[in-house]
Amino acid sequence: MDKTMSAPRLVSVKTAAEILGVSIWTIRMWAYSGKICSHKLGKRLMVSTAEIDRIVTESVRPRLEQN
Repeated sequence: MDKTMSAPRLVSVKTAAEILGVSIWTIRMWAYSGKICSHKLGKRLMVSTAEIDRIVTESVRPRLEQN
């Protein structure tokens, strides 16, 4: 195994929902529909912090220039 590669930091669906300001069921729906990448660990559904960052970045709206 390559030692320079680190494992993704995973958070629970509940934590991901709190960070993004949506419901737990929204996170689950996004995961099952493929909108976000998720990881299944036993019975738990987890979301990587990188995926949360991607969602936040994609949701940024450009600022309108005032002339």
